[in-house]
Amino acid sequence: MKIVALTGGGTAGHVMPAIAVGQSLRKRGFGVIYIGSRDMERDIAQRYGIKFFRTESAAFKRSLSPSNLKIPFVLARAKREAAQALESYNVCCVFAKGGYVSLPAALAARSMKIPVVNHESDLTMGLGNRIISRFAAKTLTSFPETPGGLCTGNPIREELYAGSAVRAREKYGFGEGKTVLIFGGSQGSEAINKCVREAIKGLTNLGEIIHITGKNAADPPRRKGYTAIPYADDIADLYAAAHTVVIRGGANSMSEAASLGKRIVVIPLPKSGSSRGDQVENAESYHSRGLCTLIEEKDLTPTELIRAVSKELDLDLRPVQKSDAADKIASVIAAVSI
Repeated sequence: MKIVALTGGGTAGHVMPAIAVGQSLRKRGFGVIYIGSRDMERDIAQRYGIKFFRTESAAFKRSLSPSNLKIPFVLARAKREAAQALESYNVCCVFAKGGYVSLPAALAARSMKIPVVNHESDLTMGLGNRIISRFAAKTLTSFPETPGGLCTGNPIREELYAGSAVRAREKYGFGEGKTVLIFGGSQGSEAINKCVREAIKGLTNLGEIIHITGKNAADPPRRKGYTAIPYADDIADLYAAAHTVVIRGGANSMSEAASLGKRIVVIPLPKSGSSRGDQVENAESYHSRGLCTLIEEKDLTPTELIRAVSKELDLDLRPVQKSDAADKIASVIAAVSI
């Protein structure tokens, strides 16, 4: 059996699409392993029955930071660790999903003459993918506007299309009226959480509110029609129950919501020391195609949030358009594998 190594991380937005590609590869008879650097990547991979190998990694700081001086030394160790995993499993191809976590395995593969296929979810490429694209056998993208690659779309896990609104209602006890699902990415968003707390009365007057706050969020308010949870391992069911979703501008969340036909309000993470502005670019692309209502964080107020949610709740759901991106990517990987 040929083995493909999946790699990428830093956020769930890198890991989940890689898992979707792994699912398609398994259907084709490939085995998969995962090479990452954090507990989050390990936990997700193991949840899907994928053998996990840990390497060191070092994130590039956008500000002038002494920690950037350590990157070449950390990367050299991580590359050796990744090479051991690639050699142990006689890996035929590396699929790199982006983020600094993907660099060690991709660089190790290059030195071992193992083909690399990389995929960029955002409209513009991050630093890790820009480096990998210089030697990758194939570079793939989610947005047609992204230069330098073949557009496949963003891979989405199969189980997201099999969610049950009934299960969600039974588990959380909310009614059958229109439901709004709010979440700020895998780590949560304090800006969104704060605005929801201040807008809670107006939001619950519109419909049922399901709010994934993040594990470190402040205590949520208590109000009829409002359910707050720190983390959801049943996101497919929550999507199924939702009419409108309020999300950050991560390409993964946006592509999931759009593929599932949901009405969308996007509040992208602004460009800052911790963000290159990719979420703003993603959101502007979706907004230009009429796929979402866009609120920039600087304009986020309770009144604006209530207005945007109300607008989307008044519109009909879009048809579900199941993504075939994972299958397209698996085909590319199969074609270049040694």
